[in-house]
Amino acid sequence: MRLIDFNRSTIDLHPALRLYWERDHQLQPITDLQPGGQRLLLVSGPGHPLTLDQFRARCQQIDPHASLFIAAEPPIRLYGYRLVPHQILLG
Repeated sequence: MRLIDFNRSTIDLHPALRLYWERDHQLQPITDLQPGGQRLLLVSGPGHPLTLDQFRARCQQIDPHASLFIAAEPPIRLYGYRLVPHQILLG
C-alpha cells in the first residue's frame, strides 16, 4: 500500500482513530515513523499509538508514492487495513 492510497482511503475517517498492526494475533501500536526513500517504515513498540491525525501531520513532507512497511528485519510490506472499534488495524 502506498501512502497516497492510505491517505485517500482514510480521508473521511475520524482523526482520533489509533493505528495498530496485528502480529501473532496480538495488537501492536504504531508509535513512530521512519522515512527512507521510497519506503515509509512504521515502528511498533511500547508507548501510545499514533492517531490518524498525528500520522498525517508527520507524513506531510514524505513522498506520497512511498510504500508502507512495518519496521522489522526484513521490513514487512503493508497491503491494507481494516477498521475495528476506535482503531485502524494495518496488515
